[in-house]
Amino acid sequence: MRRLEELGRTVRNLRLVTDLLRSMGDNTENVFDIEDNMRDSPAMAACAERVRAIPEARMLMEARYLGPEVDLAALLQLPPHSLGRTYAEVLNALGFDPNFYRRREIASDSDWVTMRLRKCHDIIHVVSGFGPTGGELGVLSIQAVQIGYPMSVMLQTAALGLALRQKPEQLPQLTDQMARGMAIGREAAPFIAQRWEEGWERPLAEWRASLGITNPVISEPYSLKNRLPGLAFA
Repeated sequence: MRRLEELGRTVRNLRLVTDLLRSMGDNTENVFDIEDNMRDSPAMAACAERVRAIPEARMLMEARYLGPEVDLAALLQLPPHSLGRTYAEVLNALGFDPNFYRRREIASDSDWVTMRLRKCHDIIHVVSGFGPTGGELGVLSIQAVQIGYPMSVMLQTAALGLALRQKPEQLPQLTDQMARGMAIGREAAPFIAQRWEEGWERPLAEWRASLGITNPVISEPYSLKNRLPGLAFA
């Protein structure tokens, strides 16, 4: 029975990933569907155990810490170059809603991991420097390396496969972006273990230094600076 259940999950994931790639990543509901489809899977359970093995993350997990709802207007009043101010400026420039993500009842450690990643997704873009409109594979690579998040691993593989078949000229940039994300993931402290909301006022550069990020994405084609040249992210 378990084998049939996992086979059905795999078939659903293939359909969802195909739909997402056909939309060129624009249909974010597919991302949430993929994550929900992985709920209670062995891969998600292994990811949760990896997170639990990180002492600081385990404390957040056991407290079911998600932090307060994001108030962009309040964050825009923080000092320039702070994490909160930079995050708010990026989301405002892109017209993004910080509370857009799909909610889920937190009934397990795996549920908490998924919800925390959903809430903090664009924070990771800002801290790492990967642009939300071009650096998605970079953020996925960080999550894949640090905690083996199943959705991230699946989309990495699917994106490369699609490029290999339909747009092979994009492979160098995609593989470089993934390599940069993996390098950040390996050198930096676990992003899942951070209380970002309690340090909105801290300078972004200070956050990066405390995490051990020595080479944030600043000037690459998929960087925030390149995608939003009117704002400062260094």
